[in-house]
Amino acid sequence: MLIVSSADERFAAHFAAMLHSAWTHHPTADFYLLDCGIKPETIADLNGFATTRGIRLTVIKIDIAMLRDLPTNKVLSVATYARLLIPDLLPRSIESVLYLDADCVVVGDLTALWRFDMGEAAIAAVSDPIGARLEREIGIDVDEQGYVNAGVMLMNLTVWRRDNLAATAIAFVTKHNPRMLDQPGINAACAGRIAALTEEWNFQLHKPRRPHQWLEPRIIHYSSNRKPWVHSDVPFAAIYLHHRNQTPFPIKIPRSAQRSRLRRLLNLLVGRRKYWDHFILAQRCKVFALGYFNRIASYKTAAR
Repeated sequence: MLIVSSADERFAAHFAAMLHSAWTHHPTADFYLLDCGIKPETIADLNGFATTRGIRLTVIKIDIAMLRDLPTNKVLSVATYARLLIPDLLPRSIESVLYLDADCVVVGDLTALWRFDMGEAAIAAVSDPIGARLEREIGIDVDEQGYVNAGVMLMNLTVWRRDNLAATAIAFVTKHNPRMLDQPGINAACAGRIAALTEEWNFQLHKPRRPHQWLEPRIIHYSSNRKPWVHSDVPFAAIYLHHRNQTPFPIKIPRSAQRSRLRRLLNLLVGRRKYWDHFILAQRCKVFALGYFNRIASYKTAAR
């Protein structure tokens, strides 16, 4: 299994948490980090951490100067475009990779995903209709039904290289300047060649869910502004904090909550459905986290 991610200095610590989580479940996997402006001392900490743990990590320095003319915004830097470079950066003998955003954590076995038969698809990914709607609001014509989130992608590098999909994605971004930058470009370049994955492989926190839509995730994606290093009430925050605090970049539990507790309580008391849905799903997240910690504790016991 080969897992690739990218980060700048801002997201290096989150990459470390993702790395530890993925390694916990797949200790023999190969990991690549696309370094998009990480400080040398931070890279040294990451390499030392990987060496100590026995993690097979390769760091590739990206010349971000080649990306500086591409659009960015307050949320997304040029580092987001690094995933488009993967087909050319890795040896041609590597035909597929699993790309994970740095703000993901792995919470289950990824073998079934890695062995997913892509056929002639360029990517396999999970739908993101909210992302599609954001682009349509500014006049960009995207297919809401087939639009996917690029934070977790199984990439068929053979197809990417053969059809020069990175250049197509960059051309789309340059022309349209979409809100999510390269994500709509990836969707446009891969249109008609996207294999759909089920939600468990990219459990996006920005997607609204009803209790009957609950499923246990394999990969949690702290998408949008729901970040467990910022707010204390983000679903699965305890899992992120656990993995983060096994790295050279430990943090304390954030003090601030994203949603007012008083407001939540009042809306629960008056029976507002949305708030009860949030409450029920939050309880399920807590139960899942407890089971998860018991499960990974058993890994350590078995390894002794």
